Amino acid sequence: MQVRFRDVDAMGHVNNAVYFTYMEQARIDYMRAIGSMSDSLGETWFILAEELCQFKSPVPYGMPIVIQVRVSEMKDSSFVMEYRIVDRNTGRVMALGRTVNVAYDYPAGKSKPIPVEWRERIEAFERG
Repeated sequence: MQVRFRDVDAMGHVNNAVYFTYMEQARIDYMRAIGSMSDSLGETWFILAEELCQFKSPVPYGMPIVIQVRVSEMKDSSFVMEYRIVDRNTGRVMALGRTVNVAYDYPAGKSKPIPVEWRERIEAFERG
């Protein structure tokens, strides 16, 4: 991913709120990679219960970055994703992030167990 002009604030580096957009895109790409996201979201998807970001170093305009993501923990209804935003040229970690994602039944308006097919696909993907 290339840092865009619109991502930068008056101080010349990526605005803090934009990191969450980077993590969101990585999360969507992850779910697409495991085949658990289509153009129609269906009745079950997930919601965020928590989102954190630790800023390690400012990311300037134009810096090529890589957003790494993995599922580090799965419970009955939730799973934790961890993120690393890295300078592609040097490998330097620019930020670390974490989300707690809850499987959610939209028609019922409540959490539900992680679908078996998601769990299986995540486990297989994480094994490599």
